[in-house]
Amino acid sequence: MRKSKSRSTARMATAAGLTTGAVTAALLVAPTAAFAATTVTPPVVAPGGVATITDTDSSPFTAGTGATASRVQLLTTGTTCVTPMPAASASVLAADITTAPNVAESTTTTVTFRLPATATAGTNGQAKRYLACVYNPTGGTAREGLAAGYPVWVGTPPTLTTTIGPSGGGNTVGVTTSTPIFTGVTTVGAQFTTANDCPTTYATPTANLAGTVTRVGDASVNVAVPAGVASATTGTLRFLMCLYNGTATTSALISAARYTVSHVLLSQYTGPWQGLNALNITGATPLFAGIDTVGVAFQQTACETTYEETGGATLKPVTQANVRRISDERVALTIPALHSSAPTAATEWLSCLYNGAVDESSPLIASVAYTATTVHTATGITPSAGPALGGSRIVVSGTALPLTPGEITATLGGTPLTNITPISATAFSAITPAHAPANNVALVVSTSSGQHTLANAYSYTAALKVTPNTAPNTRPVSVIVRGVGFQSAAFPTDGDLVAGAHFYLVEGTYSGADSGGDRANAPVTDCANVLVLSDTEGICTLNLHRRLDLEGDAEVAQYTPPVAAANDVTTVLGSRIITAIADEFTELHVGQIIAETGNTNIPAGTRIVNVLGPRTAVISTPAVGTDADGFTMAYQVPIYRTNVSITTTGTNTIAAVTAPDGTFSQADVGKVIVGHTNITDGTRILSVQSSTAATLSANAATAGTDTATMHLQYNPVPEGAYNLTFVSNGAVGAVSSDPNYVQSLVSSGSTFTVSSF
Repeated sequence: MRKSKSRSTARMATAAGLTTGAVTAALLVAPTAAFAATTVTPPVVAPGGVATITDTDSSPFTAGTGATASRVQLLTTGTTCVTPMPAASASVLAADITTAPNVAESTTTTVTFRLPATATAGTNGQAKRYLACVYNPTGGTAREGLAAGYPVWVGTPPTLTTTIGPSGGGNTVGVTTSTPIFTGVTTVGAQFTTANDCPTTYATPTANLAGTVTRVGDASVNVAVPAGVASATTGTLRFLMCLYNGTATTSALISAARYTVSHVLLSQYTGPWQGLNALNITGATPLFAGIDTVGVAFQQTACETTYEETGGATLKPVTQANVRRISDERVALTIPALHSSAPTAATEWLSCLYNGAVDESSPLIASVAYTATTVHTATGITPSAGPALGGSRIVVSGTALPLTPGEITATLGGTPLTNITPISATAFSAITPAHAPANNVALVVSTSSGQHTLANAYSYTAALKVTPNTAPNTRPVSVIVRGVGFQSAAFPTDGDLVAGAHFYLVEGTYSGADSGGDRANAPVTDCANVLVLSDTEGICTLNLHRRLDLEGDAEVAQYTPPVAAANDVTTVLGSRIITAIADEFTELHVGQIIAETGNTNIPAGTRIVNVLGPRTAVISTPAVGTDADGFTMAYQVPIYRTNVSITTTGTNTIAAVTAPDGTFSQADVGKVIVGHTNITDGTRILSVQSSTAATLSANAATAGTDTATMHLQYNPVPEGAYNLTFVSNGAVGAVSSDPNYVQSLVSSGSTFTVSSF
């Protein structure tokens, strides 16, 4: 049951050791409480901007709008207003109250008006002082408000990196301006005040209220907040941060901004009226030390001085199940629903913290303002998945989204979206960032109204983009591969075709699943010699002229034709398709060079570039004639060099061989050795150290010298369309045995075409 305000206030005053009057002066009790009865907002008004005078102590203003509102004149000189209202002149500037879009509105305690065009700022946008005098709507002798008028500063309003900070200072606030107000100002002075106006000159600041300023540039400074910027009570206290063109007593004011201190800081000061959002409350000091249970309530009027366990429309206690005491300086909670239906405008509440949650006895220890509003929502993303490389355009749907560019920021999986463009109040577009592959990451959309999180919003797929994306199968080709996560991948350096990470060229979709000890869909070749340039970019060499076997763990070395000849082969003029009467062709024929044709319809040197079936193959050069009767087609044995003397040095882990000076060159890497007594036919040269030394891909049987033949021929990758795929582990069954296994998906960017040109 809620108690009366007078009873609660007296109880708080006793607990805090304050008088009731001191509590009232502490500005704790109302979310909208100002730090003075008379204020001009904002403290520095941009030229042509709108200013509001608030005066709750002087004679009332005339309520009205437009021509019926109180009149305002700005004096360029003088220290007091005069009557009757003087005529406009060079020194008396009249605020326009009738012409749209100028503002003229007044209540009994406020007057709002737009500055006349003649009210200009000082040098480089520095603040220039005017005196606002208020008169009744008729413009007669009746002066309203203070006879001394209200100081109005016209200049460049500064932007603070934070407008609320810890009581007792110790933090640094960044200050930036849209004009270079600090040009020529070697030393910038700063002081804080709770008065309704900054001192005109730096003079002698109150002890512990002068800030230390670091000049960053002509439009930027950092201000270290002094210890005196503090609230003596449990509530917040508002200050003016006043900036000067020096620290001499005569240094003039150049700008000012509002700054609030609090014993507790919130992770967000605006949120949805429906509640249910998480809130972090951090104490400027170990505020919660020795407190086992922290009571929290949200209240539209003054905070109750002791915790109330029940509430109503303006008091919303937070159930203890939704409050978490994290440390002596931090409490986390879930905000309750602050309204039963959407309010017509933003509503101000106080978040009230108590030493305990015992009804009517746990005392108030701190409070800070919180605004409930109709916060935007995000309801979905189209498309809901895209490549981890980023760069995809997405459309976010939602409600109550701002239409002004720059008012929306958002993260997807914790990484900021870019190029955010409002489309309507229910949608905006953006470009996705690069992100490690992940499923169902959250979207967090932030505006001035607060923050909304859409869980399980988007998946980053491990897709690649390869450049170039086409090449012939007559040679190796270097390609640039773009993706995410390359720096953490363990690419092999010893030519291993299975262990470690790989960029595989695959027909269809790669599958490393165990299929009788082999991979279910193995690669046709490996993109070897990987050079990782960054986490998102690498270069590798596609050996398109050397195909892997069906298991994908060894290169197919064709140093002899699979058969002596193919019989009854037919051709069609201008076609690259050849056919056989019987089953003649296998994938081992790919890459074979046709040596003789039995007629002249196939040009000499033509290769078989693909096998479409046991009776159909594709040749590299179109036939120059038609032969429907069939002919015998033989193959050339491609010898690189003969009678090469090679000495093996024994059964090493990987055989090292020597030869007479000038035997080896880098062009020999990849060549196949045939006919050597101590070397298994088909063993290839893995690397060349010098003209006399090389390393083979397999061990030699014994030490000794013999002559051999070196062959050029490999079985190349057939022409056609493939996919370049990244796998973090090429081992058989790694997809199920490796908990950190990653495989890229097939996408348009990963398609690679082996062509005939």
